[in-house]
Amino acid sequence: MKKLFLLSILLFSFTIQIAAQFRDISKKMVIDDCKYSIIYTHTFVRDTIKKNPHYDKQVLEIGDSLSHFYSIYADKVDSVWYNFSNNTKAHKPNKSGADGINPFKEAGLKDNESPTHENYFMNYPKKGTLMVSTEIHSQEFIYEEPIQKFEWKFTTDTATILGYKCMKTTTTFRGRNYEVWFTPFIPIRRGMWKFNGLPGLILKATDTKGYFKWEAIGIEKPENRKIYAYIFDKLEMQKITRKDMIKLLHKRWQDPIGLSFLMNEKLQVSGYIDATTGKRVLVKRGDTYNHQFSYIPIPELE
Repeated sequence: MKKLFLLSILLFSFTIQIAAQFRDISKKMVIDDCKYSIIYTHTFVRDTIKKNPHYDKQVLEIGDSLSHFYSIYADKVDSVWYNFSNNTKAHKPNKSGADGINPFKEAGLKDNESPTHENYFMNYPKKGTLMVSTEIHSQEFIYEEPIQKFEWKFTTDTATILGYKCMKTTTTFRGRNYEVWFTPFIPIRRGMWKFNGLPGLILKATDTKGYFKWEAIGIEKPENRKIYAYIFDKLEMQKITRKDMIKLLHKRWQDPIGLSFLMNEKLQVSGYIDATTGKRVLVKRGDTYNHQFSYIPIPELE
């Protein structure tokens, strides 16, 4: 079997996929009042060979009974696409054949700024539960698990972040080692991603391999601000286990064309560029193929 390296996928199906990769902001509902808003820069890599950094801006919204962590950039892109798709005069194909605009550029994102369509809700839909929703291609996957307890090891190291003195702790969580800084001067036992349980607000976290980093750049106590969640219908949402979610995320680099067929049952042809010849090759459903990206890391491995 000839091994080919995938440089781009879904060449054939680009125009039918692009409209499905954004969330419909009209399907948001209020779930709590926002008491604190902590904004983080998220630095991550999508290729462990080149290790070119990508950037996202994310926010942790803390309410009376729950919290929501998500990408500000993803929210901007969703808004741009929603406004565009609801403007009938804007639907004119551009030179690339895609229907209309590039929502990432319209949202003001640079080439190395990449929104992550992942949402983390603590104590929602019920107390003691973490709900995670992730979009893969055109499908929204959602799983729930108990809020995890981290085993924190305290150190004597300190740092100042946003004017707050922070203490350094370490933890090992599901296959990765993390260094985490929290401030006891803001007594909120929350943090970015799934981190929680320290006696203060978490303002910075990095994994020891340098694949992921979060650092707070702003803290607000907003007035009259709400926390929202999306209402997905049965066609848009698929409930899944956390371990099956990890398998799908690994499939993004292990078998990206197979994933494109899996996510779109109507798709009959997908394409790639042969790195050796530079020519476009089409792959039909059922063909034998072996295509991989470089390893795309995820925060938890097991």
